[in-house]
Amino acid sequence: MTSHHLVVPVREPFALPAEVAHAAQSRSLLTAAAREALRLSVIAADAHATADISLALLWRELARGRYGVVDGFFSEERCHLVLSTHAGSAAQPIDPRRLEILVAVLGGLLQKNVALDFDLAPSTIALNSRLALESMGVKSKPSRVHPLLMLAAKAASDSRPTLAKCSSFATREGRELLVVSAARPDLQLQALLPSAELAVIRRLVEGLSYVEIARARGTATRTIANQITAVFRRLHVSGRNELVQRLFSEEGLGLRARRTSGIAASKTGVAAPREADAEPRNERWAGARRSA
Repeated sequence: MTSHHLVVPVREPFALPAEVAHAAQSRSLLTAAAREALRLSVIAADAHATADISLALLWRELARGRYGVVDGFFSEERCHLVLSTHAGSAAQPIDPRRLEILVAVLGGLLQKNVALDFDLAPSTIALNSRLALESMGVKSKPSRVHPLLMLAAKAASDSRPTLAKCSSFATREGRELLVVSAARPDLQLQALLPSAELAVIRRLVEGLSYVEIARARGTATRTIANQITAVFRRLHVSGRNELVQRLFSEEGLGLRARRTSGIAASKTGVAAPREADAEPRNERWAGARRSA
């Protein structure tokens, strides 16, 4: 059987400094200036995006080591993921068992429940999840992973292909970078949460820790913990990962689950190969109401 790959044409290079091209190629940490320049180019490329990409396919390519994560960030309205390709011997597939553990963790299950399912210690689950993420170029805890990676992991084990916006651009050195984006999953909470709680949840979705959120808001960590606990209770979720998965399962997020067996190509010729358990909306958000 022929192996499918992502097919994305490289657009005209944006003004991207050489240090960003080097950082993207080596998957090393970006400097603040390089990261800012990269993100400006990403936003510009995303503004011209007319293509869809299968997140299930993207996850498989990450698992095979053919793509690596360069950066992930959020604007006020959208979340972005930036990836680079790895050719030839640079592609190192992730151990299947380790990948299976990561998919379970990112799917919203509590770590202790995943440990029971795999008959492993929670510490072993945490270690394997972290190592799998590092193989993808992600330097964060599973509980703070970018939402699009979480959705891609879920899509890979789901029966319906999930699509996100896709674009690409080239660095001045000819390095191709892939941009995947979607509307922020927390946008739909604007009508459900008071402003203070919404601001906290938006930072949580972005992957900030309780301490980091408290520092940014100039308040106590306990206050942040209480606000997050209150929101989780009203939305009937047990943690950040489950919250993100449920938000993404709702409609109107710029992502579409198609019942067809293939993915339509874009007007510009970007094409991809063929290819959450969701509770009813009214029941899921029962009890979630904006405070006076």
